[in-house]
Amino acid sequence: MADAIIAKAKAIYGHLLTHEDYNNLLHKTELSDVVAYLKTTFNYKDTFANVNEAQIHRGQVEQLISKDVFELYLKLCRFMAADKNSFCYYLIKELEIKQIITALMYINAGSQEGYLLGMPSYLMGYVSFDLMKLAQAKSYAEVLNVLSGTPYAKVLKPMLTGTESILELDECAVAMFAWYVHWAFKTIDRSFKGAEAKNLKEIFLRQSDLNNIMMCYRKKSLFNEDKEKIKRSLYSTYYRLTPQLLDEILSQPDAAQQLLNLLKKIYLKNRVEYDPENIEIAIRRYNFSYYKKQLCFSKNGTMALYALMALCEVESSNLRKIIESVRYGRPPAETEKLLVI
Repeated sequence: MADAIIAKAKAIYGHLLTHEDYNNLLHKTELSDVVAYLKTTFNYKDTFANVNEAQIHRGQVEQLISKDVFELYLKLCRFMAADKNSFCYYLIKELEIKQIITALMYINAGSQEGYLLGMPSYLMGYVSFDLMKLAQAKSYAEVLNVLSGTPYAKVLKPMLTGTESILELDECAVAMFAWYVHWAFKTIDRSFKGAEAKNLKEIFLRQSDLNNIMMCYRKKSLFNEDKEKIKRSLYSTYYRLTPQLLDEILSQPDAAQQLLNLLKKIYLKNRVEYDPENIEIAIRRYNFSYYKKQLCFSKNGTMALYALMALCEVESSNLRKIIESVRYGRPPAETEKLLVI
């Protein structure tokens, strides 16, 4: 089965958008032209087959693209005959956490209806809570009520109980990620041993390192935030970093530059060029390269699934940037700098 899913994942990767496709899309000036072009591509011809490109709006296009990735993921899980309690269903957990944080963000902003407008209805029936009730929640207490019976309620209860003030969403995200890593490691250990288990766990450890560097850099370079406040928004798992090293760097007056140097030394090296004004793009390009390598060389079918879905999400992100650029008339050359190709 591992060989079959690896072969299938590589075949799907072979049909992702090419440099030529991106170049053509970058020069479209109307959303209708973008959709018309996507209708001619292998992966999106069915997605947009029954769509009237002259009438569809931006939000609908982005939802269809996200739905397409999710449905592909479900097909691959079924192809693998994966148990719904296995690690293969990791993406459901990621999407659940994303929806909860998004709902909290809108409540924080006093704009609960915003989440309802963008709610991914295609997730209904797949997540462990009532998505419509989450969209209708108007307070943190109501969110906890919706999440009752899920692990997320226990994670968030200390932060959401007895407060109607603005939340520190970074701290909520940290707590949720810590739960997610614990779940992932436990389910990985149930099904994998040795190098396979180690490589799958490294996904989360790398993610934690990269997020922590980016978070520290953003908060130091843009806001010069206090060290202790920054540390409360950092993930608690580490790979090539250590808490002591970050603490030492955050204590320095040139912390932002030291963080850039650290990122280049232990991850980007000379493989990825970066713009200090947007290191998030550099990190995404590093991840893109990393997952292409995993898809090419891994003998683990589950790693192939994870790598492929990460690459598909990069494509989705690229398309969202192109659609946004068309909407605001951004020059193609400027948009191209934001793409991960």
